[in-house]
Amino acid sequence: MNSSKSTLAPLLLMLTACSPSCTSSDPIPPGGAASSEPPAVTTPAPSGPLITEAKGVDLSKLTEVQRTSFFQIINSEPSACGKAESLAASLRDDASCRDSLSVSQFVADALAQGATPTDIKAALEEVVDSLRVREIDIKGRPTYGNERAPVTVVVFADFECPHCRAEAPVLKQTVEQYRGRAKLVFKHFPLPSHVRAKQAAVATMAAHAQGKFWEFSALVFENQTALEDADLMVYARRAGLDVARFEADYKAQVGKDVVEADRAEGDAIDISGTPAVFVNGRYFNPLLFGGSVAGWIEDALRR
Repeated sequence: MNSSKSTLAPLLLMLTACSPSCTSSDPIPPGGAASSEPPAVTTPAPSGPLITEAKGVDLSKLTEVQRTSFFQIINSEPSACGKAESLAASLRDDASCRDSLSVSQFVADALAQGATPTDIKAALEEVVDSLRVREIDIKGRPTYGNERAPVTVVVFADFECPHCRAEAPVLKQTVEQYRGRAKLVFKHFPLPSHVRAKQAAVATMAAHAQGKFWEFSALVFENQTALEDADLMVYARRAGLDVARFEADYKAQVGKDVVEADRAEGDAIDISGTPAVFVNGRYFNPLLFGGSVAGWIEDALRR
């Protein structure tokens, strides 16, 4: 994340635009995001003096005025672990709640970078929600890296989305640097505005049936403006696939059910654009852990 004061406040005000994405105009279906929201937690009004300790939070970059704002915020905002206590009380009394530590560090960093308390409070709900663990089905999905890695990075992507194309090699390189401690799992989220995205996704599953998902999908991303059936056959040859088998599976729409299941699951967990990245079920948010997937992996390894 850019650390300049001039960029943080706009980021806080436009959380959904923090990372470039291809967006969906689909309405959220019944039983989707609204039903997955955690219950609201009411923070009791402080009955005594403010808690003025924040164990584990780096406050070294704060001015005295900013320190005062920091303690006012963490005494008035709820625990990030859904308990009826303040962030300050959670830091002091609940060592098991790592999320309160992460959110409090976000508050401190945002203040140090020039954000106002009002901006920070407006952002906190989404910041806290990004740390909520989502259950994501990865069984049988294309996986890159050590299957038994303790950290799972899941990306929901669309093959016509230019941001997905740019992110794909970055995610692979990030996973590689953890040398077996992280793996990447691909999930499909074709957007209706991209007319060939769903068929391209089905084609990648036909390649997956031959163990060549990553090779074939890289070619699809590289040529995302040329995804007609004839183009896909060319990429199958280039990827070293058994083209006759690939063509038969593709025409039979083998893998279409997986693509549709992934899309439905993405809707249910409130994905609004691609790429959407999750690290051990937590929705990547560039306002936390240095704004990088590597930072999120580091946090996951510490849990």
